[in-house]
Amino acid sequence: MMHHWRMTEMEKLHIMEQLRAEELCTKKARFYLTQTRDPAIQGLLQQCIDKGQRHISTLNNLLQDAGLPQMARH
Repeated sequence: MMHHWRMTEMEKLHIMEQLRAEELCTKKARFYLTQTRDPAIQGLLQQCIDKGQRHISTLNNLLQDAGLPQMARH
């Protein structure tokens, strides 16, 4: 049996705002990754993308655990 915890509107808004910020950061890092040929910079950008994806997943899980739908992926 799954238990949902109550999330206030303010908490929901903060999580959704952070989710949008993480998505934008990841989108920018993906763009910059296509613009560089430097392997060191590519590696750093890929780490940023990976970390952003983990954050996005965690935030979506918080919303899901609270019984809210996940935000759509672009």
